[in-house]
Amino acid sequence: MKFETDKQTLEDLNLLGKYKNNSIYSLYGGIITRGGGHRLEEMFLHPLDSVEEINDRASVFCCFRDHDFPFPFGKEEYDTVEQYLNGGIHTHGGMLNVYHLLKCRAMQLIANDLEFDFIRGRILLTIQFLLKVIPYLNRILAVQPVSSLEKLCRRALALSNDGRLERILAGELEYPGLMRLIVLDRFFRGVYNQELRELLNILEQLDVYSLVGGIAREQGFHFAMAKKDGETLFRIKGLRHPRVKGAVANDLEITMDKNVFFLTGANMAGKSTLMKSFGVAVYLAHMGFPLAVDSMEFRVQDGMYTSINVPDNIAMGYSHFYAEVLRVKKVAIEISKDKRLVVIFDELFKGTNVKDAFDATLAVTEAIAGRRYCTFMVSTHIIEVGEELAKRCDNVRYHYLPTVMDGKVPRYTYKLEEGITSDKHGMIIINNEKIIETIQGEI
Repeated sequence: MKFETDKQTLEDLNLLGKYKNNSIYSLYGGIITRGGGHRLEEMFLHPLDSVEEINDRASVFCCFRDHDFPFPFGKEEYDTVEQYLNGGIHTHGGMLNVYHLLKCRAMQLIANDLEFDFIRGRILLTIQFLLKVIPYLNRILAVQPVSSLEKLCRRALALSNDGRLERILAGELEYPGLMRLIVLDRFFRGVYNQELRELLNILEQLDVYSLVGGIAREQGFHFAMAKKDGETLFRIKGLRHPRVKGAVANDLEITMDKNVFFLTGANMAGKSTLMKSFGVAVYLAHMGFPLAVDSMEFRVQDGMYTSINVPDNIAMGYSHFYAEVLRVKKVAIEISKDKRLVVIFDELFKGTNVKDAFDATLAVTEAIAGRRYCTFMVSTHIIEVGEELAKRCDNVRYHYLPTVMDGKVPRYTYKLEEGITSDKHGMIIINNEKIIETIQGEI
């Protein structure tokens, strides 16, 4: 099993995209190693579905948040060492590399070729690099980290403390001559190359931990606690969107007996942002990543699907309404498979008339409420749906985001309250913008 989702959900929540404006992924810029970058991408693409794995990864990130372990290598330094160690011919104990080094030395003497000095510089940089590893690992181990991190660091320490490596670094290192360079190069890119590449692999993991932990510390993020079972599906304190500065925090709880969270509120009251904040928190929690929350407990789910920003499809001839219908059908198919899913529906069927939207929203919400092992968050402007739903279902929790009127100007608190709102301020906003007067040429 794996945590399921799809492209529409990832786009709705703006999760991916290193260079995409305000994406969640772009929060984690600054990775040093290319391998670390690949690991980070894999984490975003493949959330976890195991309680143990989620909580363990969160504990490792938490250790790096609570203790400042800056990655001791610069990007150029690391790339150079990595390219050097990966760039040789690793068969026959590195003897072909010895031949290449001798050839470069001859070309230096004959034609003043620079490649020999280039290789010498890379060997010296690799030595300086290796001398930084042990102090870095010892700093991490000194805080008695969680067992998986301790195991990883001790393996890296064993590779760095290997007697062969100690002996090879015990000789002349400041400006080694030809024979000394041959010994070093044959060891680094031949005899001990596999072990050094394993060490790089571990350092790439630590690079990710350092980056994510540092972001959590800078942003004031916290970690969720995953659970296998229990009545509580989600209990979140201080939920906010990680990409909205100064966002108002909200608390929410979804349980087995109240597994439908029904949200109402006027335009601009903050419904979509709240729903996206929840979706992002759910996804990142299954990654074991830090969250824009004060605390969070959740039961591990099988996947998540959203319907927030469903576009029409001109190429297929689909109207906005029909695209919505197809999206809801796709999610319905997944719901019918008895999976534990998180489903977020923002303004169902807004592409059709009010009567059809009322009937369809009520019918779909009533139907999904029967799926007690799923978690649903549904928003609508049609408050009458909530009033009718309350007569038919006993497992719906009603909340709204209020609007406070300062004269004729609406003000939004972005703070959840229990119940169903009666706010309808669309025409007030239109009148405040003087749209009719503009059309009539009075402005």
